[in-house]
Amino acid sequence: MNRLTLVIIITILLCAVPESFAQGSDKKSGDKSSSKAASHVKVKYDKGKNLTIVTSKSMDLGGSMTRESTNLSQVTQLTLDLSFTYPGEQKTKPVESITMRFTSRAKYPVFQRAQNLMAVIDEGTAIPLGGTSYKTDAQTFYMDEIFEIAVSYEAIKRIAGAKSVSFYLGNREIKFRTEVLDDLREMAARMSS
Repeated sequence: MNRLTLVIIITILLCAVPESFAQGSDKKSGDKSSSKAASHVKVKYDKGKNLTIVTSKSMDLGGSMTRESTNLSQVTQLTLDLSFTYPGEQKTKPVESITMRFTSRAKYPVFQRAQNLMAVIDEGTAIPLGGTSYKTDAQTFYMDEIFEIAVSYEAIKRIAGAKSVSFYLGNREIKFRTEVLDDLREMAARMSS
């Protein structure tokens, strides 16, 4: 090992060590993901409407439908946005529902109409959520298909409490990665508190 490589390795180690001490040894890994999920949520109060709007960062569900296509250039990009509102600046009661907005972006329309949405939790319990609304937004090189649905607090609470979650948008399965599920749990927690 030459001297320059050794200096670089030592510098990297010295930079990493203080950061691990600053985080504290008593912090659990669950706390880190929770704080990361909390940073993905925006709360904005509209004084004119006397309404608070809570939104999550757009979540990439990419790779969730790649099994259906052999040509990767035609794979659908899929994102999920969550939002809810409540009157006033402070919540006085739990929020009744959350809006889930799925956006499918592809070269050509994939779904072509509104779809039924269902959650499957812990690989066995199905929760029918109902039919979505549907609209399209055609651009020069792609088309967005947008699906929205209001999901009750009770259903979101059950979904957020699950160990594993998949959604079925029509007949297409969308598996939730851990970080997406963490963001969903953060939004569910904010609906009640």
